[in-house]
Amino acid sequence: MDMVADRVLEARRKGWQDADADGRPLRRTRGIASLGGATLDNEENYLIKKLFTALGAIQIENQARI
Repeated sequence: MDMVADRVLEARRKGWQDADADGRPLRRTRGIASLGGATLDNEENYLIKKLFTALGAIQIENQARI
């Protein structure tokens, strides 16, 4: 778990964008993305989205059940 946490934090740090060229705040990272699967339920997808949004990720997708 420590190794996973270290890698997530390192990817977040390396890809962090605090502001754009005009000084507008971004507060995001382009070093982390999430792709969920169809076997997760709505509650799990909700928590995953909250986690990755809090980390600053801008690309969070999950597969809808068919």
